[in-house]
Amino acid sequence: MPPPPPAAATTLRPALTADGLAPAADGRNVVDPQELDVSRLPPNAFDWHAPLWWANLLTLFIETATIGLLLATYFYLMRNEQGWPPPLTNRVPAVAHPVPRLAVGTINTVLLVLSCGLMYAVDVWARRLDEAKLRRGMVALCAVTVLSIALRWYEFPAFHFKWNDNAYGSIVWTILGMHLIYLLVGLGEFALMTAWVYRYGLDEKHALDVTLVGAYWYWVAGAWVLVYTVLYWVPRWV
Repeated sequence: MPPPPPAAATTLRPALTADGLAPAADGRNVVDPQELDVSRLPPNAFDWHAPLWWANLLTLFIETATIGLLLATYFYLMRNEQGWPPPLTNRVPAVAHPVPRLAVGTINTVLLVLSCGLMYAVDVWARRLDEAKLRRGMVALCAVTVLSIALRWYEFPAFHFKWNDNAYGSIVWTILGMHLIYLLVGLGEFALMTAWVYRYGLDEKHALDVTLVGAYWYWVAGAWVLVYTVLYWVPRWV
């Protein structure tokens, strides 16, 4: 009767210590080669090194698509009208080409563009953990956002039509209202971060939050420049 085949050799992994390290022959603890050592990574990071940065970026992609769809609807409605904006017939005399008034919208555009400089300074102060300057900058951003929201209130009547007058009024009010929501979200973020810093101070985790709000604010200002050009100037060019 032939002898049984030899048993397959087995390799026993050394037992790990409580901190996940394997003891070496000389008594030292070494990292298990099948595990990833992340003990040297920093607890917080800025920009694309932070997972929240990617989440913020994807959110901005979604909102960019929203603005794109609204503007596409605007141009679709425009091509179906003989005049754009349509004649304003509820006044005497009627207005054949009631283009929107520029004053308030232009002031708001300049305000939002200039606020990006302040936002950049706040971003730098957050990365430097300069709490004193950051506090003042956040308060100033809250004030700028409140002013922009107040100006938006006067922009609606600058287009001569109400939301339920016709398709032109509906799409214009929808676009203005959508961007107003973005301003309100920005104000909420600024107010929340300002209250947190005044109450608990500034650390790296919340400094990252400030920089993410900054990226959002740049997007809000940039989106408005595009919307302002379409709503205020396209009717003058067609």
